[in-house]
Amino acid sequence: LGALLGRTRARVLRGIVPGATTGELARLAGVSAPTVSQHISALRDAGLISSLRYGTSVLHTLTPLGAALLRSAKRPAAPVP
Repeated sequence: LGALLGRTRARVLRGIVPGATTGELARLAGVSAPTVSQHISALRDAGLISSLRYGTSVLHTLTPLGAALLRSAKRPAAPVP
Protein backbone atom coordinates (compact mmCIF):
# COMPACT_ATOMS: atom_id res chain seq x y z
CA LEU A 1 0.00 0.00 0.00
CA GLY A 2 2.88 2.33 0.80
CA ALA A 3 4.31 1.84 -2.69
CA LEU A 4 1.00 2.88 -4.22
CA LEU A 5 0.03 5.78 -1.97
CA GLY A 6 3.26 6.72 -0.24
CA ARG A 7 4.12 5.74 3.33
CA THR A 8 2.53 8.71 5.09
CA ARG A 9 -0.69 8.62 3.08
CA ALA A 10 -0.96 4.85 3.61
CA ARG A 11 -0.44 5.37 7.36
CA VAL A 12 -3.20 8.00 7.36
CA LEU A 13 -5.57 5.69 5.48
CA ARG A 14 -4.92 2.83 7.91
CA GLY A 15 -5.39 5.20 10.85
CA ILE A 16 -8.84 6.18 9.65
CA VAL A 17 -10.15 2.61 10.05
CA PRO A 18 -11.88 3.21 13.40
CA GLY A 19 -12.70 6.82 12.48
CA ALA A 20 -10.30 9.61 13.40
CA THR A 21 -10.02 13.37 13.61
CA THR A 22 -7.47 15.44 11.72
CA GLY A 23 -5.45 15.97 14.91
CA GLU A 24 -5.43 12.26 15.72
CA LEU A 25 -4.23 11.44 12.22
CA ALA A 26 -1.49 14.08 12.37
CA ARG A 27 -0.19 12.56 15.62
CA LEU A 28 -0.44 9.03 14.22
CA ALA A 29 1.43 9.93 11.03
CA GLY A 30 3.96 12.14 12.83
CA VAL A 31 3.25 15.15 10.63
CA SER A 32 1.69 18.59 11.11
CA ALA A 33 -2.05 19.20 10.85
CA PRO A 34 -1.68 21.14 7.55
CA THR A 35 0.35 18.27 6.07
CA VAL A 36 -2.13 15.61 7.13
CA SER A 37 -4.94 17.81 5.77
CA GLN A 38 -3.32 17.61 2.33
CA HIS A 39 -3.21 13.82 2.56
CA ILE A 40 -6.83 13.74 3.75
CA SER A 41 -7.90 15.89 0.79
CA ALA A 42 -6.16 13.57 -1.67
CA LEU A 43 -7.72 10.47 -0.09
CA ARG A 44 -11.17 12.10 -0.06
CA ASP A 45 -10.79 13.24 -3.71
CA ALA A 46 -9.91 9.63 -4.62
CA GLY A 47 -13.13 8.43 -2.95
CA LEU A 48 -11.29 6.45 -0.26
CA ILE A 49 -12.53 8.41 2.78
CA SER A 50 -15.37 10.69 3.78
CA SER A 51 -15.26 13.55 6.27
CA LEU A 52 -18.04 14.88 8.47
CA ARG A 53 -17.89 17.97 10.66
CA TYR A 54 -19.04 17.63 14.27
CA GLY A 55 -18.86 21.04 15.93
CA THR A 56 -15.22 22.10 15.83
CA SER A 57 -13.94 18.62 14.89
CA VAL A 58 -13.96 16.71 11.63
CA LEU A 59 -14.34 12.93 11.74
CA HIS A 60 -12.80 10.99 8.85
CA THR A 61 -14.01 7.48 7.99
CA LEU A 62 -13.36 4.95 5.25
CA THR A 63 -15.69 4.66 2.29
CA PRO A 64 -16.48 1.18 0.95
CA LEU A 65 -13.79 1.74 -1.69
CA GLY A 66 -11.21 2.66 0.95
CA ALA A 67 -12.11 -0.39 3.02
CA ALA A 68 -11.80 -2.62 -0.06
CA LEU A 69 -8.37 -1.18 -0.83
CA LEU A 70 -7.16 -1.89 2.70
CA ARG A 71 -8.58 -5.43 2.58
CA SER A 72 -6.89 -6.14 -0.75
CA ALA A 73 -3.58 -4.76 0.53
CA LYS A 74 -3.62 -7.36 3.33
CA ARG A 75 -3.98 -10.28 0.92
CA PRO A 76 -0.89 -11.80 -0.66
CA ALA A 77 -0.40 -10.85 -4.29
CA ALA A 78 -1.48 -13.40 -6.87
CA PRO A 79 1.39 -14.89 -8.90
CA VAL A 80 1.77 -13.50 -12.39
CA PRO A 81 1.47 -16.23 -15.05
